This record gives sequence, structure tokens and C-alpha cells, in this order.
Amino acid sequence: MTTPTDDWGQRIKLLRLLSVEMLELARANGWDAVIEWEAKRRALLDELFQQTPPADLAPLLEDAIRATLASDARLLELARAEMDKLGDFLKSFGQGRRARHAYQSF
Repeated sequence: MTTPTDDWGQRIKLLRLLSVEMLELARANGWDAVIEWEAKRRALLDELFQQTPPADLAPLLEDAIRATLASDARLLELARAEMDKLGDFLKSFGQGRRARHAYQSF
């Protein structure tokens, strides 16, 4: 039988695991999976913040949230870098299309 404290502990561990996994997926360019995991993590966070955690687990929750924020900061850096790459690709694609159109008009 699990106690409420055990359940809290498991959910806090899951929060940490989801955050770590999301960062690993982002590093591997698994952005679709990152989006899926973010939805799961958001639901978990909503659950966690609807109640006050047991006093003995509050530091563990605080630590998990700090780790999540640090992971999210790194994930955001990776996302911005990926967006920059995509922007560069789209620019070069547009330039290539314009050049092809210019050559075809001769």
C-alpha cells in the first residue's frame, strides 16, 4: 500500500525524470517527443501545485523544481539554436528559389 508521502515522492521523482528526458530528447533533435513530454510534465506540475506537499518532501520538491528550471533553461537554448538553423535554412531556400526564378525568366 502506498502512502500519500510515497505518492508525492514518486511524482517528484517523475518530475525530475521527465525534465531530464526532455533535455536528452532535445539534444537528440527529438522535438516532437519533447512536446509530448512537456504536456505530461505540465499535467504533473498542475497536480503537484494543487496541494501542499508533505513537510518532509518540500525540500525534495524544491530541488526538483530548481533542476527542472535549469533543464528548461538549457532546453530553451537548444530550441533557439534549432530555430536559428531553421531560419537560416529557410532564408537560403528562399534565395535559391528567387535565383531559380530569375534564371528561368531569361
